[in-house]
Amino acid sequence: MISFLFLPAFADNISTLGLYAEIRERYESHQNPTFYGDAGKNIENLYSRLRVGLDYKSSGKLSGRLEYQNASDVFWTQSGNASTDNSDLLLGYLKYSTGDLTGTGGRQKIELGQQRLIGSTEWLNLSRSFDAGRVQSGQWDAWAGRLGVANNKPETARIESLSHADKNWGTTTFIEKHDLGPLSTIDIQALDHFAARMFGKTTVDAEGVVENGSSNGKDLRAWAWHLRASQPILPKTTLRLEANAASGGGNATTTRTFDNLYPSNHDLYGLADLVGWKNMNDYAIKLENRSFKSLTLSAEAHAFSLRDASDGWYNAVGTLNTGPNGPFIDKTGASGRNLGSEYDLLASYDLKKCGTLTAGIALFDPADFQLSLAGVGTNRLLYGFLQYGVRF
Repeated sequence: MISFLFLPAFADNISTLGLYAEIRERYESHQNPTFYGDAGKNIENLYSRLRVGLDYKSSGKLSGRLEYQNASDVFWTQSGNASTDNSDLLLGYLKYSTGDLTGTGGRQKIELGQQRLIGSTEWLNLSRSFDAGRVQSGQWDAWAGRLGVANNKPETARIESLSHADKNWGTTTFIEKHDLGPLSTIDIQALDHFAARMFGKTTVDAEGVVENGSSNGKDLRAWAWHLRASQPILPKTTLRLEANAASGGGNATTTRTFDNLYPSNHDLYGLADLVGWKNMNDYAIKLENRSFKSLTLSAEAHAFSLRDASDGWYNAVGTLNTGPNGPFIDKTGASGRNLGSEYDLLASYDLKKCGTLTAGIALFDPADFQLSLAGVGTNRLLYGFLQYGVRF
């Protein structure tokens, strides 16, 4: 988004107040979302999001922000039409900074690294924020809190994190997640490390996570990893080769299904958001081009499979994808592991003072797993969107 701050609504020798607003409109179309021909119940969505905020900054060490968000969704299916509407205070925090020490308290966004474990889900209409306290000092970052605004928010969930960043060795993060409410009993400890290095013109970044604890009466032993190499191949053109994996499965006493915590998964594992960092293998090739002023073009291809055939196929928000006969899971493992492939095209044009225009299209070609569970042939899923956003 493009930001333009109004002249201060109030200014003196002590503090300033600035008003801003953001508008985003997005149209989406899912053709054959259950991979089952005419019974696929095609879906169209019109997402509208309005944010209005107030920034505060003193001439000393104190600053803060208040931001209201209204998010609506009007959608059409073959069985009927409906809409949803959500309004809430997305942000409301005060920040105190002195030297290399910063303390933040209140409702805030928290984004760790590439947001594979903790992120703000800006792509979703109802993005995520936390009611938390956070202290950052030099190489250290510590915070603790609960979900403030989120989709399907568990009221009992609590989370805390401690990170240490080293310029040579990368960032190590310890995260604890607790949800001990009536609907779930989760107590997880996760240890994550992310590092990036340059080898000539090639950038290699990697992330690995191990999890321990308990989940709904079972011991949890899980892991996930990410590896990517990025290389300029032509002027203003970058090639990326990427692999991602996350554990799944288990037995009567132990679950190995990776808990993706509270990530921002959109476009990390395919533009269609059909695959999350959970019981998966993903091998991808990606191209990005910035040859034209203000225009970014990208293309990518993915090959997906299940890590454990007896576990399910989870999407970007961590829930099971659903077909015509129910959730895509075969506990016998007889349906195999091959999920298929996805091909994506994305274009984003910066209109400067007029905002940003983005368009994307994804084709997901299903394989043996969906064919087995659908019962009768499968169709390809076609997903497309057109989005306009402006901030002023």
